[in-house]
Amino acid sequence: MTRSAPALVLAGALTLGGCGGAAAVSTSTPSTPATGASTSSTATPSPPPGELGDRIGELYLAAFEDLVAALADRPDPATATMTVSALKETYIQELVALGGERELLDDVDRATVDARVAAALNRLPTTTFEAYQQTLTDYRDDPDLSDLIASFNIIGQYANFDLLRDQEPDEAARLGIG
Repeated sequence: MTRSAPALVLAGALTLGGCGGAAAVSTSTPSTPATGASTSSTATPSPPPGELGDRIGELYLAAFEDLVAALADRPDPATATMTVSALKETYIQELVALGGERELLDDVDRATVDARVAAALNRLPTTTFEAYQQTLTDYRDDPDLSDLIASFNIIGQYANFDLLRDQEPDEAARLGIG
């Protein structure tokens, strides 16, 4: 894939609070508490930083793919809002679980995670980004829905607690991230 302006825009979003990835994603309930702290001494060990970054990136890209697919038939705004809200919450919970693992790392390992997430952003297919932009255009007359759709651009901040606390303190509080 040729590097495009959409990928570069998303790379900029990472710097401001996004993370990214386009792969299948499990919609199972995360097993890690929102704070990322282990509640048992038998907890599964965290993956290496590079693998953790890849997993976060895959979720980010999958969120875009799923969003575009959910809105492909252009449902009415009320239906779209319910669908997109539920989809976002699913990804939030999974990203927060991975963010809890990231939170336990030192600065060097966090930088490794962040670099892998940034690399994933560059794998977002141009067609997916263009479809995402089209959804924003299609729902521009509904500011709340348009804002909800736009929020997927920085959904990766849910795996980076420092960014989440700085940029969305109410969300951090809602999720128990202090």
